[in-house]
Amino acid sequence: MAEKGKTSRQLQAEAMREKLQNIVMDMSRTHTLDEIHIKDIADAANISMGNFYQYFDSKEAALIYSYKVKDGIWETLHFEDIKDPLERVERIVVTHLYSMIENSLCFDTQLYIAQLKEYDAYFFTEDRYITRIMKETIEAGQKEGSFRNKWTAMEIGIRILNFSRGLVYNYCIMHKEDPRHWIQYALQCQEEYMSLFVVDPKRIDLKKHYAEVVKK
Repeated sequence: MAEKGKTSRQLQAEAMREKLQNIVMDMSRTHTLDEIHIKDIADAANISMGNFYQYFDSKEAALIYSYKVKDGIWETLHFEDIKDPLERVERIVVTHLYSMIENSLCFDTQLYIAQLKEYDAYFFTEDRYITRIMKETIEAGQKEGSFRNKWTAMEIGIRILNFSRGLVYNYCIMHKEDPRHWIQYALQCQEEYMSLFVVDPKRIDLKKHYAEVVKK
């Protein structure tokens, strides 16, 4: 039976989209988007250029598809197993930041460039796993008193994620900086920003979660 009611054709299409996305991702680790050509992507996937356009309108769209792939991976990390709402938010934030230095700097930069060239509504949807779990977790934290009620849970979650994305943009610009040095800087900045939304800022300890994420 097809997974979650999907037809075999739909599953094959998803598999090809993910394959093309992986090819573009790998290429973008060592090349800029300007240096990557649709023909190169199609050749690597053993399909024609015409077939490529059945799945994506552009190489930028193929690269941006990595967000959907990553969201699927994030759902397997079982953040829900962390019972304390503040600690769960901390682990999500740290995982988000750490995932940037796991990639190559060139890939992160090209992904941002792709977003500027081609708007993708999925990136901003509130239905994305990372946005949804942040909202649900902060709501739980507001009920138990660890997060402030001055803002809605969605407002807090989006602000924290947007701040992290700004830190990643900083990472892409300051490309000569040691990524290990950057992550410590990013954790400190995010701790200071998160203190706006937490009732007891002294509880925030992103560096502890960073050590645990690195061990994995």
